[in-house]
Amino acid sequence: MHNVRLYQSLRPDLSICPVLKSNAYGHGLTLVAKALDPMKLDFFIIDSLYEAFQLRDEKIKTPLLILGYTFPENFKKKLPFHFTAFDLESLELHSRMGHPIHIEVDTGMNRMGFGINELEEAITKAKGWDANIVGLFSHFATADEKDESYMHQQEEVFKKAIKIVHDKGFKPKWIHLGNSAGGLKSKIEELNMMRLGVSLYGINPNEEGGPKDLKLAARVSSTLIEKRLIRKGDKVSYGCHFEAPKDMTIGVVPFGYYEGLDRGLSNKGSIEVNGATCPIIGRVCMNHTMIDISEVETSVGDQVVVYSDNEDSESNFHSQSEKAGTIPYELMVRLSEGVRRSTSDL
Repeated sequence: MHNVRLYQSLRPDLSICPVLKSNAYGHGLTLVAKALDPMKLDFFIIDSLYEAFQLRDEKIKTPLLILGYTFPENFKKKLPFHFTAFDLESLELHSRMGHPIHIEVDTGMNRMGFGINELEEAITKAKGWDANIVGLFSHFATADEKDESYMHQQEEVFKKAIKIVHDKGFKPKWIHLGNSAGGLKSKIEELNMMRLGVSLYGINPNEEGGPKDLKLAARVSSTLIEKRLIRKGDKVSYGCHFEAPKDMTIGVVPFGYYEGLDRGLSNKGSIEVNGATCPIIGRVCMNHTMIDISEVETSVGDQVVVYSDNEDSESNFHSQSEKAGTIPYELMVRLSEGVRRSTSDL
């Protein structure tokens, strides 16, 4: 809740709507939804009908906006969700079904959505289909980068899209363009909603600047299950890519790439034990990882921190993703659904 309230204070002119797709960025879809549901926000944003049914079955009351693709054969009757129309087929389908529709415009991402040159024809057809258009949106491609020139180009295209839709007689209630990176930057007058994705979970996506006081939502922990003494020259893990430079004490942690510790952290990442940073040695295994605990007072059964919720830690998602050569998003969504989760203050 902390990060939602932070954005509400920074952009009081916008409805802040959390993005819970991809298992709430690995944090647990239903867990996060239940934590945020009492806030009575305008939408939870998800990717699929599968996620929508999960939340419906959990009696989540917050309205659901599905941004991703859904196969037409899944629609046998009208469903109680908001849907995206990104091409004529989806626009006609949801118009016929009577669903609330958010029109997606491609302003430069070149992923999904009506091109600006296609939009007028699409909206004309929508009028003939008596479409219930309640939203208009697009997605930034480079809002997280220091150079904002392409972002501003997209804004100009989106302004044209707003005018086209308005000129055709539609007045969508929800106009949204900003994501976590662009939500504080974009100042288009008509905007009244933003999609809060990675920053909901405490990650600042911007190369420079961005919101202060974000709180990391996840602390991923495991247990030290074994201590081993190895001698100088001993090899560790698959491929023998680590050779002990001296006599060492190593620890075994039952958390590997299946559980969500990126294999790219082999011989690069770290795990915290009793407040100390312990390097990962050797290759990360499917269900185990070995660490150097030579300089740390430890006992079998000690809790270890795989991903820290401390912004200054070498083991948080930002630091670990840099070592693995990827982005925090990828590390978060790769957390296995089999890893037990409990609520934290979002």
